[in-house]
Amino acid sequence: MFQPTRLLLPILPVIALVLTGCQSLAPADPLASNAEPLPAPCTWTRNDQASQALWLRATVEALEARDYAIRHTDTQLGLVSAERRTRQPGLGAVDRPILGGSSVWGSVGRGSGFSIGFGTGFGGGVGGGYYDDPIEIERLSVIIDEQNVSITRGASIVDPGGYVVDSRSRNRGEFCRELSASIESRVRVLENQQ
Repeated sequence: MFQPTRLLLPILPVIALVLTGCQSLAPADPLASNAEPLPAPCTWTRNDQASQALWLRATVEALEARDYAIRHTDTQLGLVSAERRTRQPGLGAVDRPILGGSSVWGSVGRGSGFSIGFGTGFGGGVGGGYYDDPIEIERLSVIIDEQNVSITRGASIVDPGGYVVDSRSRNRGEFCRELSASIESRVRVLENQQ
C-alpha cells in the first residue's frame, strides 16, 4: 500500500532549508538599499542673524516663484513642504483600439426531442484615441533650524489611473545650489525691508 508520509518525511528538511535560505538572503530594510546621502549643496549653514520666521517666508516666496504649491508650513519645526505637478506629454500616447474590449460568443445546443438551438452575439465598446498623459508629482521639503538649512526633493510619475509608474529621489546638487541662492537673496531683501 502507498504511504505518502514515507516519501515526504525525507524531503521536508530539504524544503525547510531551501525556504530558510531564501529568507535569509533578503535585505533587512528594503528602503535602505536605495537610500542615497544628500549632496553637500542640499545642506548648508546659515551665515546671518535673520530670524527663522524670515527664512521661512523667504523660502515660501522662492518656491512659489518656481511654481511650487505650498502644502504645509510649520514654524515650530522650521518646515516648508511644497509640491509641483507637471504633465509628461508623450508618455501616455498609447493608441487605444477602436473596438476596445470586444468579444464574440456563441453556443449550440440540442434539447430533448425535436428542438435545436443556436445563438451568437457581439459586444464591445466603440472609441479610440489616446490615453491621458501621466503627471510628475515633485515634492520638496525645506527644514530651517537655528543654524542649518536642508532641502530634500523626490518625484513620482503617476498615470491617469492613479498607478505610480516611477518614484525616486531627486536630490541634485545643482538644483539645491540654485534654490539656496534664491532663498538667501530673498532673505537679504526681506531684511532690508524691515
